[in-house]
Amino acid sequence: MIWIEKSSHVGYNIKRLKILEGTVIMDMNFFTVFDLIIGLLGAYLVFISIKCTKSGEVDPMMITTEELTRCSDIKGLSAFLMPKTGIFGGFCVIFGIQGLLNDANVVEFPRLVNVIFLIAFVIVWVVFSMCIRKAKKTYIH
Repeated sequence: MIWIEKSSHVGYNIKRLKILEGTVIMDMNFFTVFDLIIGLLGAYLVFISIKCTKSGEVDPMMITTEELTRCSDIKGLSAFLMPKTGIFGGFCVIFGIQGLLNDANVVEFPRLVNVIFLIAFVIVWVVFSMCIRKAKKTYIH
C-alpha cells in the first residue's frame, strides 16, 4: 500500500489516497458516504418526479405497489405528490453537495452553517413525510 499526499501549497487540500493494485481509492468517512447517498437520492427523486409528473404515475418507491392498487385516483395522487417529491429531491441534492464540500474541505463552512443545514434537512424531511401521509389519507382507501 502506497500513500500519496497532495500538499496544500499547490492549491489542493491535503488528501490521503491509497493506491491498491492499480486503483486509487479516497479515504472516506461515514459523513462523506452519507452526504453522497443523500445527494444521489435527491437526484433520483428529482428524476422520478419529472418522469412521473409527465406520465401521471407514482413511483413504487414513494407509495408501495399494494397501496397503489387501492388508490382510486392515481393521476390525482401523482399531481399531488410528485411535484413535492421533486422539491424534496432538490433539497437533498443541495444538502448532499454542501456536506460533500464541507467534508472534502473544499469550502470550510462555519459550525453554525452546518447546524442550520442539518436542522433544515430534518425540517424538510418532516414536511415531506407529512405530505406523503396526507396523500395516503386522501387518495388511498
